[in-house]
Amino acid sequence: MTTYRVRVGFHNPSALTFLQLDELLEPRRFCRLSSYGEKFRCFIDYEYKTETKDLCAVCSIAQQAASQIKKNPLVLVEVKA
Repeated sequence: MTTYRVRVGFHNPSALTFLQLDELLEPRRFCRLSSYGEKFRCFIDYEYKTETKDLCAVCSIAQQAASQIKKNPLVLVEVKA
């Protein structure tokens, strides 16, 4: 099983932006790592586990979901060791 850390960021987001993103990513088995707190700024972290090792597929899933919320999201995907 491969675990990915996915960081999604937006320019000037609202709290509603990330709540909507949670609603889209949760059914796709993304688990939110960071919480909305004092350090909450422009990005939020998720964890995604899958049997296949396909970084591009994970990035594509996150990019498509984030693009439904706001234009031009920044998506960073990395494999966790």
